[in-house]
Amino acid sequence: MPEAPPAMLAPARSLAARLWRPALGVAVLAGIIFALHRALAKIGLADVLAAIAATPRGQLLHAALFTALSLLIMAVYDVPGVLFGRRLPEFPRLSPGRIALASGCAYALSHVLGAPALTAAAIRVRFYAQWRVPPAGIGRIVALSGVMFTLGACVLLGGILLLRPADVPLFGPAVPADALRGLGALLWGAAAAYVAAAGAKTPLTILRRPIPRPGPMLAVAQILLSGADTGCAAAILYTFLPTTPGLSYAHVLGIYLAAFAGGLICALPGGVGVFDSLLLLGLAGAVDAAPALAAILLFRLAYYVFPALLAAAAFCLHELLAGLRGKDSASGPIK
Repeated sequence: MPEAPPAMLAPARSLAARLWRPALGVAVLAGIIFALHRALAKIGLADVLAAIAATPRGQLLHAALFTALSLLIMAVYDVPGVLFGRRLPEFPRLSPGRIALASGCAYALSHVLGAPALTAAAIRVRFYAQWRVPPAGIGRIVALSGVMFTLGACVLLGGILLLRPADVPLFGPAVPADALRGLGALLWGAAAAYVAAAGAKTPLTILRRPIPRPGPMLAVAQILLSGADTGCAAAILYTFLPTTPGLSYAHVLGIYLAAFAGGLICALPGGVGVFDSLLLLGLAGAVDAAPALAAILLFRLAYYVFPALLAAAAFCLHELLAGLRGKDSASGPIK
């Protein structure tokens, strides 16, 4: 039988390339739902609501403090990228308020809208283009902000694997500790390699085009900001959970990182379904299903819904004021 010509195979390959991630997300979600069926079979809505109502006020106060800290981190998430962009002679002067507006909206809204790499980039382009930031400067901001979560996750997960390998969900008890520590060392090595590459003196050449490097100080700032953000998010979740012997913050952080990675792979808005299910599975051995589900719902409200509502209001107000002026905010003075 003669082989199909390449021209006929190309559309099929293109379709497969577009569908593999959604198909993987559906498969993972189906498997998780099947695994959770037994855990949730005896849990009703009344049990979850009762667990939420029973959450101590002290825990709510601590969660509010961590949420405020998380909002502050979201507002300065773009600072390394802006500092990198300022090295361009044509880069305009941006006020801290504008940086906080673009950074906070891009971060908070992208995790609710889904496909955070694309939606966050689109939101940043919308803001910074209005403020006369040149395309090269926007590219630097988007590039540095886009890799920050991965850098922070490498350092945090690497630290857990090196120092507390038994706290890694699912794999901790089954995989030899030395193997997990070796993986942790690789993750730290990857972060160190990024810092070293960022500090190299010669530009990086991609497709025969020289790409400037941000420098080691900005690379370290990326890691610190991302690590603080992820650590703060895990702290919010940990605060909502009931005090349980053997359930440490490091264990919750490991569960959170694994669940967040699963949500990103499935490319669903906010990792909905997959993220929450993986959290519930990771906590199943230490916390009863009802209080665990209540903590996850409260975490969703504090870390996703509340910041997204604030960001949506700020974004709409910004667009409304720009429309009332009858022109782009770029035409006004850049403070």
